[in-house]
Amino acid sequence: MNGRPGMMLGKLAPKVNKKTLMFSKYLRGTPPPIPPVKLWREYKVDQSNWGMYGNDTIGDCTCAEVAHMLMLVTAHTGSIVVPPTADVIAMYSAITGYDPATGANDNGAAISDVLNYWQTTGLSGHKILGWVQMDQTNLTAVKQAIYLFGGVDLGVNLPNSAMDQTNANETWDVVADDGGIDGGHSIPLFGYGSVGTNCVTWGQRQEMTWEWFSKYCDECYAVITQDWINKASGLAVNMLNIEELNADLQELRAA
Repeated sequence: MNGRPGMMLGKLAPKVNKKTLMFSKYLRGTPPPIPPVKLWREYKVDQSNWGMYGNDTIGDCTCAEVAHMLMLVTAHTGSIVVPPTADVIAMYSAITGYDPATGANDNGAAISDVLNYWQTTGLSGHKILGWVQMDQTNLTAVKQAIYLFGGVDLGVNLPNSAMDQTNANETWDVVADDGGIDGGHSIPLFGYGSVGTNCVTWGQRQEMTWEWFSKYCDECYAVITQDWINKASGLAVNMLNIEELNADLQELRAA
């Protein structure tokens, strides 16, 4: 599995899934302007409590991302849920066939397969209703999704320069020689501003510029949970066609 000691990767190439809905379909006309800066994570999640969830030694970034998303959503809508690492590794094993005893089949996972498992089986007793995909080249849509749903599940092709920047506590930014792509990585974005956005990876917050995002991101999803729709300041209800979204989700569940 690609990565460095203490900083493993694990996202496979984007994979088509029939349950993937498109974000743009459910916006109500022209949505109201979003704030220029939004940081959902602030004061809700102890920044020292994000956790590695095994991604320091195995390629389960796609499942560690789910744990971090669950923490963020529940922190804002009730009592924070902090999944045990064992649950996250069990999720990764169920999806990929990874054997924790031998280390066999540590080959990573596709984000859409992980989202499908989260919907059908769940993590630590928590499931999602579904997910929507947005065009990652449309930064306005990405910001709208973060504002509406608290965050997005991002897939990137991670260059070696990003690992150097992480080790140096620097922002992920485009450099002339990025050292080549080390592999795919799945990370949650929980906020944005005019010059960039921020994610959680390898148990800590990491900043990135929009230029870096635009160059290396290859897929972007928002997860739909009933708790967030019902409780998070009414944002999703105000700006999304919830009736049509629920109808499509019910049709997919029946398929």
